[in-house]
Amino acid sequence: MAKPNILLRTKRKKALEAFQAKRYDEAMALFQSICQADRLDADARLSCGAVAGLRGEHAQAEDYCRQALAIDPQLAAAHYNLGIALRNQGRFAEACQAFLRATRLRAHYSEAMDALAHAYIALYDWTAAVEALQAIIAAWPDKAEVYSNLGTVYEAMGRTADAIAAYEAALKLNPWLTVALNSLGNAFLAQSDFERAEACYRRCLETNPADLRARSNLLMLLNYLPETDPQAVRAEHLEWGRVAQARIPRLPPAALEPATGRRLRVAYLSSDFREHSVASFIEPVLRHHDRALFEVCCYSDLPTPDATTQRIRETVDLWRDITKLTDAEAARLIRDDRIDILFDLAGHTGNNRLGIFAAQPAPRQVTWIGYPNTTGLATIGWRITDAVADPQGEDAYYSESLLRLPGSFLCYQPPADAPTVAPLPAQTNGYVTFGSFNNYSKLNSGVLRLWAEVLKQVPGARLLLKCPALTDAGVQAHVRAEFEALGVVPERLELLGHTRGRADHLALYGRIDIALDTFPYNGTTTTCEALWMGVPVVSLAGRHHAGRVGGSLLTAAGLAGWLADTPEAFVAIARSRADDIPALVRLRASLRGQVQSSPLCDATGFTRHLETTLLQAWQSTVAERAQRVLTGCTHPVVPTAVRH
Repeated sequence: MAKPNILLRTKRKKALEAFQAKRYDEAMALFQSICQADRLDADARLSCGAVAGLRGEHAQAEDYCRQALAIDPQLAAAHYNLGIALRNQGRFAEACQAFLRATRLRAHYSEAMDALAHAYIALYDWTAAVEALQAIIAAWPDKAEVYSNLGTVYEAMGRTADAIAAYEAALKLNPWLTVALNSLGNAFLAQSDFERAEACYRRCLETNPADLRARSNLLMLLNYLPETDPQAVRAEHLEWGRVAQARIPRLPPAALEPATGRRLRVAYLSSDFREHSVASFIEPVLRHHDRALFEVCCYSDLPTPDATTQRIRETVDLWRDITKLTDAEAARLIRDDRIDILFDLAGHTGNNRLGIFAAQPAPRQVTWIGYPNTTGLATIGWRITDAVADPQGEDAYYSESLLRLPGSFLCYQPPADAPTVAPLPAQTNGYVTFGSFNNYSKLNSGVLRLWAEVLKQVPGARLLLKCPALTDAGVQAHVRAEFEALGVVPERLELLGHTRGRADHLALYGRIDIALDTFPYNGTTTTCEALWMGVPVVSLAGRHHAGRVGGSLLTAAGLAGWLADTPEAFVAIARSRADDIPALVRLRASLRGQVQSSPLCDATGFTRHLETTLLQAWQSTVAERAQRVLTGCTHPVVPTAVRH
């Protein structure tokens, strides 16, 4: 490379000053002029790429990085910046190769090593992510955040004990690392260790009472507890809402315009527009919305899209990626888009964006699908449910008004890659196999006692349990010990952990004759999957929504006779059904067709019911607002619930 002359040195100095002052247009012009003056200046091209990336011009950043590497293939920083540009375009596999090259060219390149680990995480390549994170720990053993990230990966792999050890290592280095403390609580919850999970969340709140993530995790935990006071649970949710609304500025009230002569703009906000249980219930609705009446929008908080994401994106009228926006920025975008009705699909589950709803960017906001309880936010006026999941009298436990749909509040889209229904295994085995694929956190001591009683009432029967937590040998040993204490020998149990693909997961239903539901937190997607794979489900109706979803699904699928209202009835149903193998054979052969033709999978009919309910609620709210204006009342409108 030719030695730069004085003019180029001066220009480079000015370019760097402009870059450091964030005058990116000026910096870009200066760096580009250096590139024109010196065709072999790799550093100038690398700088152009850095500026382009900061301006959000990721394709241009990629091009400049490749130009720099064409001049100097050993420039580690150019490989790293190329990886960043590729990552920002969603090309994570290519980004991994670039980051890996950077780490090989420069020893202990911490930024590239960290970026490599996160790119593997984005690809769900857990084994590679563990190796990358362990390499960082080997070089810098005092980085608490890296141990925390390692714990997150272990959890995703079902290695709960390893996850707990990693989080505890992080907290030993930094006792106030709230992300690790929250995650440790989540790991304890995954092991059904409710007491230690709650202690972690409470400790976070002692340090920072305004920690909304810890508060959401605490609220999620409450849904799993067998014995809770529903009014106390409601009070905890209302406290979350109070803290959120005190922290997040609320936008000025949005206009409520009649729907006459125009389409209502309805929007759905989620972090789960991907291969995820939420997508199984929202995608059929998005596809079947009446475009003459509704303009359909999606706000996606999803850093790693997949084929499902693309399919959903092609279905809707407007798609917005809000991954990199703050709650305030996203709320302003939604307000500018003039959304009429905004749906929350997450509630207090992980990665929720309820802070956006606290700002109330839309005149009417609704919660649905993702969470089995109230949000506690006064700015969310409606909650979608049905008369089975929330019978009359349940309204008092919600901050929202309940909009009850006729039939089930859910519409299921079966997976396109589901294997065919296998023959009833009892015919070959000579015994009945009960099973559950629900998360381990739903398997509390009461559930295990009831299932043990079923096994004792059905001699020779087996129980197959599958969930990610059972990948851990320690968790398996604990389950076997629990059942042995209840009089069930370990030989009657089969415990399976994480499976890599959905098709493999679904195929395992071919080894189950009858599925057993959990309580007080029923299965949702697991119940739908079981039914689709020809496996009927015995469910126990609980007191509140989380424990009544099974009843809603079974009723919609035409299997209300499999729903018990007491533990004794649960055992009786399981025993009587297991005793009638010919009936199970007939049901196995017909169940998929029955479910497919039932209201549970009637996407068109379900969407019409949802639309009618929304239009009625909207028109009622607009009329009430107009009446209040006429009478001079300026108090906020409390929406009228629509009931069928």
